Amino acid sequence: MATIKEIAKKAGVSYSSVSRALNQQSGVRPEVRKKVLEIARELNYHPHSSAKALVQNRIGVLGVIISRTSEFAFQNPYFSHMLLGLSSVANDMGYHLMLVINQQQSYASLYHSHLVDGIVVLANRIDDPYLPELAKDGVPAVVVPGFPDSWEFDLPSANSENYQDVYRAITYLLNLGHRDIAFILGGMNSIYSLVRLEAYKAAFRDKGLEYKDKYLKESDFSKTDAFRLMGELLDLPDPPSAVISINDATTPGVLHQINSRGLRIPEDISVVAIGCSDLVDLTDPPLTTIKVPVIQVGRAAARVLIELIETGDCRERHVVIPSAFVVRESTGVWPSR
Repeated sequence: MATIKEIAKKAGVSYSSVSRALNQQSGVRPEVRKKVLEIARELNYHPHSSAKALVQNRIGVLGVIISRTSEFAFQNPYFSHMLLGLSSVANDMGYHLMLVINQQQSYASLYHSHLVDGIVVLANRIDDPYLPELAKDGVPAVVVPGFPDSWEFDLPSANSENYQDVYRAITYLLNLGHRDIAFILGGMNSIYSLVRLEAYKAAFRDKGLEYKDKYLKESDFSKTDAFRLMGELLDLPDPPSAVISINDATTPGVLHQINSRGLRIPEDISVVAIGCSDLVDLTDPPLTTIKVPVIQVGRAAARVLIELIETGDCRERHVVIPSAFVVRESTGVWPSR
């Protein structure tokens, strides 16, 4: 592997200039920094992470907090995809991840105890009691997803197009003739549920139509609960003609309930799934999907956090990654012909 000495020799500058350029320190002319970084890439130079941390007085660790139980975290593809995105950028930048699940004490204490250089909180819950302290103490931190503008504290965030995704999907179903559209959400302390519910309502409102509360169901984000709630919806005297499932964990329960009753998709009921897994490629028929770019969101969160750690600021505080609305065979015109 190349050394700083070799880079210095090829660049025609001093050892100390190369060190400052590689460690993003001041005292290096822009053209020299650019040349050094280009040569480092050319020579495939990778600094030893512990040595880099020692020079910069950093630990070289990013804390990742999942404010959910272990069972919930490891059964939901969302978190594995998120960790894949976070780790890919962290590893490239010489950082390791420390995973903390269901933390029941101050998040900021991890930073103040010098266990981590910064924190990514996979937040979700608007009533999380430990988030305000991060902003108050100036801890380098990024939340996923972002919080509403009305929230008391402003923390950097990375997110997908949660509002636009659902608005687009509901509008699509309304244009197909559906009016009785069910939505299996999570709890109303979930940012995802709150934002997506607002989009659901807005899509109806902008079409001059009224939605019906009886088609809105709060789940605990599990397959079992989604199965139960889908059963309640199908037992209504006027069951929905379409349903949206909020994530990869709830969708199997929705499909299981529909299939157990011998209903046809989309002839009897249309289905739209929100998620990041490949489940949609394995169903029959293939599901119309809001494909959430969770890996890319994880990468963005890591980049923002590392920039905060290394420069004290970030050029873009709230990163939003576009999603994809993929129409497949699980949605159709209503009433079906």
